[in-house]
Amino acid sequence: MTAPAARLFQAWTAFGRNDIRGTYREPLMAMLVLAPVIWTVGTAVIVPRLTTTVARRYDFDLVPYHPLVLTGLLLLTSIIVVGGLGAFLILDELDSGTLPALRVTPVPLSSFFGYRAGTVVAVTTGYVVATMSLSGLLPAGLVLPLIPIGLVAGLSSVVTMLLIVAVASNKIQGLAMLRLLGLVIAGLPCLAWFVSPPWDLAFGILPPYWPAKAFWVACAGGVWWPYLVGGVVFNLAAGRPLLRRFIAKNT
Repeated sequence: MTAPAARLFQAWTAFGRNDIRGTYREPLMAMLVLAPVIWTVGTAVIVPRLTTTVARRYDFDLVPYHPLVLTGLLLLTSIIVVGGLGAFLILDELDSGTLPALRVTPVPLSSFFGYRAGTVVAVTTGYVVATMSLSGLLPAGLVLPLIPIGLVAGLSSVVTMLLIVAVASNKIQGLAMLRLLGLVIAGLPCLAWFVSPPWDLAFGILPPYWPAKAFWVACAGGVWWPYLVGGVVFNLAAGRPLLRRFIAKNT
């Protein structure tokens, strides 16, 4: 291992240890980590019973809407939860002086953001695949497609994180931003389910629309990968100016 690679590995290991301590030190962050588990259990227990009840009492089949339920309760909430958690960790590092200290070390600030973006994408992907697979509602054969869908959802989490830290200067402001974005990230993209193509593309200005739409098309047996390509392009384009704003605000 070369000296720069060794320094990068040591820095990322230190960042990881700091993340673990920061996450479990504060109840809010710990609850964000556990939230997808709680929602998964609730989805697996409540939705099938609700489906049976509605079919018996009102003769209405909720099964065709299960992809929408999975999207709203698990996929989109994974994006807002992990994006919010990543933002709170960055704001915590700003408060503790970690980021200013990096400027006088051999580790460039770009390596820190590379680590942060990588972990956010990885955790989001893991949440999406695990929660939706364990929900009991996932159509057969869609576990593998969930991996690339989860990766694009992870990019949306990074954009969510950057939206928060580009505006908020502390964790109180970050919490206010998280509540505001909760509706935008975990609510509005679901409306695209009820809009016929190509008009649903108007929701493409919302980063989570792309993985959500790819999942819906995959459930319908359609060609879903173009929406992932669109999601990668859009999220990267949206993330660059937000990252520049955050760096300019904190330098």
